Amino acid sequence: MDLFDAFRIHRNKRPHAPAFLIASGDRSFPVTWRQFTDDIAIVAWIVEKYGVKTVAILGENSYEWMVVHAACLFSGIVVVPVDVNANAQDISKMLSLVGAEFLLYSSFFKEKALSVVSMTPGLNAGRFGSRKTDGFLNAGRLAIKAGAKTIWESPSKVRSGQTSMIVFTSGTTSEPRGAELTVAGIEAFVETAFSSLKIKEDDRSLMILPLHHIYGICVSYTLLACGAVQGVCPDFRRLYDAVERFAADYLFLVPALVDVLAAKIEQHGKNAVEALGHPIRWILSGGAPLSRRIYDRMAAVGVTVLSAYGLTESTALYAIDPSEGGAVPGSSGRCTLLPSCQTRVSDKGELLIRGPSVMNGYYKRPEKTAETIDAEGWLHTGDYGRIDEGGNVFVTGRISRTIILSSGKKVAPEELEEKISVLPGVLEVMVSGDGEKRSIKAEIYASENEEVVRGAISSLNLTLPVYQRIDTVIFRKEPFDRTSSGKIKLR
Repeated sequence: MDLFDAFRIHRNKRPHAPAFLIASGDRSFPVTWRQFTDDIAIVAWIVEKYGVKTVAILGENSYEWMVVHAACLFSGIVVVPVDVNANAQDISKMLSLVGAEFLLYSSFFKEKALSVVSMTPGLNAGRFGSRKTDGFLNAGRLAIKAGAKTIWESPSKVRSGQTSMIVFTSGTTSEPRGAELTVAGIEAFVETAFSSLKIKEDDRSLMILPLHHIYGICVSYTLLACGAVQGVCPDFRRLYDAVERFAADYLFLVPALVDVLAAKIEQHGKNAVEALGHPIRWILSGGAPLSRRIYDRMAAVGVTVLSAYGLTESTALYAIDPSEGGAVPGSSGRCTLLPSCQTRVSDKGELLIRGPSVMNGYYKRPEKTAETIDAEGWLHTGDYGRIDEGGNVFVTGRISRTIILSSGKKVAPEELEEKISVLPGVLEVMVSGDGEKRSIKAEIYASENEEVVRGAISSLNLTLPVYQRIDTVIFRKEPFDRTSSGKIKLR
């Protein structure tokens, strides 16, 4: 699916159809395709006029964020989404590395943005909605009104294989790296999601996933390309209210948000229809493994949860469950159906992917790129897994986390975490081990008292091979720290 052409088609054939719904007080108002693409054209005119080559965006989910991103993407300008949870010093390092010339930010992150500018030589900045920014927008508007050509009247400036985005990974243990991604990678995700999920024009969903993560970016472009309407939700803590207000037909979430929504539905009714007043067709969960506990909890309120699996480096693509036929419990989705993308398991049991979704490499990190993408173009995901005859992908563990015991046995912490997470009272768990001592430890955050959980662990141990049994249980008083994509931070 050609992303630029999809936008142009909606602009010309559905100019008055809504692309977004934006909340205002107790109401919401639509932003039409004509207004959206007009705004993209104005921003594209500005960045081209001033010859900007790399633009960074710092802000919560917003209509303005998406306008700037699309304008840069379609103008052939490199755009850098900035993780709002990163500190100013780290952001400055990232933007200095990629040579960002301009930073656009929202009012909410003004203080952080100004700190970044103060420590980043050569970086200019502008705030969404400021008098200065509005002046540039007005100049672009007047220029187009006077006859300046817009990007919609010109051939696409997107070049095959060109790096269009640099998205810094939010790894759980390693220093973030800038993955160079392409429009072709987004298009591969869009096409797979479209064919798997049967998204239609005028369907309703939410812009809830953070746009500084590739999953959120790809979902937003998928909904736009397919003509679905997005209710803009800048605060994930308002998830339930947004689902109710915008009457979302389906949702794209991370597991932690699936759990939050299930709890809210339980508070308001026996099932989703009773609580919200309308059904949720499905939820696609990605970004982190979905536990069986959360899957069952949402199923109990009448909502099917599908799974998706991918990495920043593969433009969020590897596997997506189809909406018709549903999920296979324990799987992370079904392999991409695109003929241009290939997936397989290496001789060592690692999941690999090759095709247009794979990044060009890590920006200015050729040695790390060579470690991740082999000479034949296969991206090594770093995950152990298997693919069954139906194309269902089962991720069995992270290679870097695998515990290798002195006996030669290998233990995947993720497999044990999945089994422990469904025990009574267990809310969060992290498994680690000492290979030399052949001991396995579980650190747990629980709602039940310690005695109940220890008893459940003892019962679980009786079902496990001796080398997998939990030797030590440690209880936490607070939840684990998480990355901005919802993954538990590993030590």
